[in-house]
Amino acid sequence: MNHPSVKFGLAAALTLAAPLAVALPEDRNQPIQLEASRGQLDQKTGVSVYEGNVVITQGSMRLTADTATIYVKDSSFQRMDAVGSPANLRYKPAVDKPEIEGTGKRVEYDVASGKVVLSGGVRVVQGQDVFTGDRVEYDLKDDVIRARGAGGNGRIQFTIQPKAQNSVPAVRKP
Repeated sequence: MNHPSVKFGLAAALTLAAPLAVALPEDRNQPIQLEASRGQLDQKTGVSVYEGNVVITQGSMRLTADTATIYVKDSSFQRMDAVGSPANLRYKPAVDKPEIEGTGKRVEYDVASGKVVLSGGVRVVQGQDVFTGDRVEYDLKDDVIRARGAGGNGRIQFTIQPKAQNSVPAVRKP
């Protein structure tokens, strides 16, 4: 795997994966780091597959999985699929918001639609809030989350903690 065109192809795939970061605005300007036990890039199809303890980081975003597949078409990042037992996605959406941690058997990111889908025993935690279900779709463009439970009778669960009171109201003296 020391062939120069393969190294270039891997570097190109990583560079084109920049839209993967859906976190802090400054994260988009950070370098993307990818680690795996092995990788393969098919330059004809634009598909690269990374296997074995895959770790992709960019700024505050961190994705870990057993396998990650990146799809590039016409020198443009199209989508990414990550599979794990579980696959984990962690990122900080804004400076004033708590970090989001999501786990599931699969994480899919589609650039054109701007959607991240976690599926297979999903658990999403942000601060004290917890969401569980079989499938969670996060629409990055519209900032909308859609969820469903497993099977026809599956249920989702969502726990939202009440906002803390900043101050206790003063008691008036008669």
